[in-house]
Amino acid sequence: MMKLQLMTGAAVAALLFVAPAQAVQDISASPAYGAGQLEAGFIPDPVSIGLRAGGAMPASDVSEWCPGFVSYQPSYNLNYSAGDFSLYLSAASDVDTVLLVNTPDGAWHCDDDGAGSGLNAGMMFDEPQSGLYNIWVGTFGSGSGYEPAMLHISELGFEDDNPYSQAPSANLPPQSGTMSLREGFADDPRTMAVQAGGELQLDRFADGMCWGQADRAPDVWVDYAGSDTFDLYFSMQAEQDTTIAVQSPDGDWHCDDDSAENLNPGVQISDPLPGRYAVWAARYSSEAHIPATLYVSELGFLGNIDEPAVLDYSLPSQSGSASLQAGFIPDPYNVDVIAGGGTDIYEAVAENCRGWTDSAPDFDLDYEAGEFDLYLSASYDGDATMVVNAPDGSWHCDDDSAGELDPGIVFNDPMSGRYDVWVGTYSEYDGGPATLHVSELGFGGGFLPETPLDYSLPANYGNVELTGGFVPDPYLVELMAGGDVEAESASGQHCRGFVTLAPDVELSFEPGGLDLYISAVSDRDTTLVINGPDGEWYCNDDGAGNLNPGVHFADPQAGVYDIWVGTYSSGSPSEAVLAISELGFHE
Repeated sequence: MMKLQLMTGAAVAALLFVAPAQAVQDISASPAYGAGQLEAGFIPDPVSIGLRAGGAMPASDVSEWCPGFVSYQPSYNLNYSAGDFSLYLSAASDVDTVLLVNTPDGAWHCDDDGAGSGLNAGMMFDEPQSGLYNIWVGTFGSGSGYEPAMLHISELGFEDDNPYSQAPSANLPPQSGTMSLREGFADDPRTMAVQAGGELQLDRFADGMCWGQADRAPDVWVDYAGSDTFDLYFSMQAEQDTTIAVQSPDGDWHCDDDSAENLNPGVQISDPLPGRYAVWAARYSSEAHIPATLYVSELGFLGNIDEPAVLDYSLPSQSGSASLQAGFIPDPYNVDVIAGGGTDIYEAVAENCRGWTDSAPDFDLDYEAGEFDLYLSASYDGDATMVVNAPDGSWHCDDDSAGELDPGIVFNDPMSGRYDVWVGTYSEYDGGPATLHVSELGFGGGFLPETPLDYSLPANYGNVELTGGFVPDPYLVELMAGGDVEAESASGQHCRGFVTLAPDVELSFEPGGLDLYISAVSDRDTTLVINGPDGEWYCNDDGAGNLNPGVHFADPQAGVYDIWVGTYSSGSPSEAVLAISELGFHE
């Protein structure tokens, strides 16, 4: 018979006799983190071993009474010479640990939270035996991975020290500073600039009640004298979605995502205790740090003050910038942006503008004007708006001029200079992906798909003349694939992808007895549309392999081949190489 003892608390709870099972755990296997020999009265006490807890094998292979997951080999082997002391084994980690021990008499012992400190496992052997202790340090959950942990061996008691801990610690010095406040403090709200974000997933800690990602050290300490009259409010304001975590003097966690409105978090603490409040500024779904402002108040979230709404063209644009000059191709130039935000456009601009956006512009356009008008518009699934600050500092706003609830602004005789562009939403909470269109032909992509591909237009990347036997082979042309014209509707054929109105390359070809291969290579899924010398359309998506398109002309005709290189999906243009060959498709 195999004996098993289930350990809980600081004493043996039961001695169970179970039918023998074929345990996957191998007491004869080499321990993963070494072995040691100790005699009663050992110094220093405790002896601590750094290791990783967990494994893929359930401890219930020993007995159904054993929780958690361990490896097949012991974590550590202890040869112990007993004396007059009890023996304490404990494991400390940021995750819920378990202990599985095979004692010198061959009995199995299991524990989950017996160390009496959070979720740390611990066993006390009141009259320990001399001999070999095979020790497994596991995790309660199967999805915890191999977490850093400490195994402590002691004759004095359980230990919970874990130098490998990544848990947020209120004892670490704050990264942004300290506030010392008393009930009824002046200059309410008090503010402090912080950096929200970090590598720690707060939902793994803070009693599982918090969300977002933060650093281990708090951002701010607030030393507060306590109040019988006022509640204490912690809130934060940033351009993106943030969360906040506050640990109060009694050790309780208070966490929030959006209670201060506009994706701003806020924590209200009623009857606040005197003492230190540790505050973490977190991002909802990113470890990248962003600037934010922490508010501490007795009046309400953000101090119950209304900060003036501002559209600030001095801030870096959120979706980049471009320099274009009159006659640019491809036209339209498209940019993926995120429409909407927490700033009231009407309040910020006061130019009969409507909608909501971020303070920072979505896009900066440096434009060298010519003989064309300049059209700025946006495509969006909902009701979008647009604000533009022109080179002369004037504001221009629109709601639906591009049709289908899409905004559009046209600059007749446009100035050269910088255009700061914001894409907003008519309603406050309707933000999402949108596409900004910059064009000299008209608004958006709406007018282009209804127009057939026009091989009479000058090719975007010029004309090529080749004769059979040409060298070098392949002949390569670097270009930007894609556009806003849907190839199928424009060509009237079963073509795929999105292209420009004009061909990318016009090939004049005189055959020499070999086949003709035309293909495109890109990191993005591209397509080909070709109008041949016979006036027929030829289309392909993946004929050259690896998502690259290719069209093979056997016994090619002499004449002009108008070639479009498209992208399978709509969106921004993509770098590509057009390859013309008589040997085969280019890789």
